[in-house]
Amino acid sequence: MLAQLAGFSESKLKRLFKQIFGNSLYDYYQVFRMKEAARLLKENKLSVSEVGYKIGFSNLSHFSRVFEKHVGLKPKKYSMS
Repeated sequence: MLAQLAGFSESKLKRLFKQIFGNSLYDYYQVFRMKEAARLLKENKLSVSEVGYKIGFSNLSHFSRVFEKHVGLKPKKYSMS
């Protein structure tokens, strides 16, 4: 849908996005999601499961692994730090 709105094919949008931002569209989105998750854990004092579901994860184990990969801490430890 994004490619259509921009007037590009999907492959051209992906290629241009990576050239401009240095990351794939998916990686950029994941980084954004993890920053939002970190913010929610710190500022809103939401539980790990609430944050995971709120940012679109249906599998909380997967959320925890992705969060740890991006932030360096498991979500629970991050929220308590």
